[in-house]
Amino acid sequence: MFLQEIIKTKNEELLKLTQKKRSLKSVLRKSELTLIAEIKKASPSKGIISKNFDPEKQLEAYAKGGADAISILTDEKYFNGGTEILRQLRSKTTLPILRKDFIIHPLQIYESLFLGSDVILLIAAILTKEQIINFLEISNQFGLETLVEVHDYNDLEKIKGTKTEMLGINNRNLDDFTVDIRNTEKIINKLERMNIRGNFYIVSESGIKNKKDIDYLESLSVDGVLIGEALMKADNPLEKIKELFPQKEQVRNG
Repeated sequence: MFLQEIIKTKNEELLKLTQKKRSLKSVLRKSELTLIAEIKKASPSKGIISKNFDPEKQLEAYAKGGADAISILTDEKYFNGGTEILRQLRSKTTLPILRKDFIIHPLQIYESLFLGSDVILLIAAILTKEQIINFLEISNQFGLETLVEVHDYNDLEKIKGTKTEMLGINNRNLDDFTVDIRNTEKIINKLERMNIRGNFYIVSESGIKNKKDIDYLESLSVDGVLIGEALMKADNPLEKIKELFPQKEQVRNG
């Protein structure tokens, strides 16, 4: 009898562990443009981006600025990130956290869950269609949302017919690291020709530097933007968010 009671308690604990986390998808449903503000120290193409790297201070500025979600780079070798950064910041915010890394194995999905991630990034360019389908299923099983990233038409073919709901369009070519913000429009036009544009919440990633870029992307009716370098390089990231998103003034003022 006592053992059965223990098992009942463990099932309740498992339910809590695998229940839906903070939802990026629910944020993207809002009518206004969603800001996913990224925390990263460096990148392979730019080297050290933030010389006075202070993740907690950066997070505080993002939250005060009205960011809707946080992206955290956890790759150590190429981005000077780390899983410990995500673990430490999890208790500092109620915003959805996207773990941004190069996920190529189910173990990394389980790890993301235990780190406290709400969302993981799946990069179509480094995965097969079968892996994408499998990883989406595993993530959903454990209550994790997924942002599936594409860059070109080949990537689109991989995600076509999968259960992808949130689609990240990377304006950076991962082969040569060149950036063209117009890639978002190119991919959206292709989605429309494929008659599947309405299947996704769309997030534009990389190369977003100023209000002109924001206005351009809003004209394309994207649902969100992921901004890292422009915010990490800013002397005052809060002021940079004000420049990019003046409409968030109400959020900043409580």
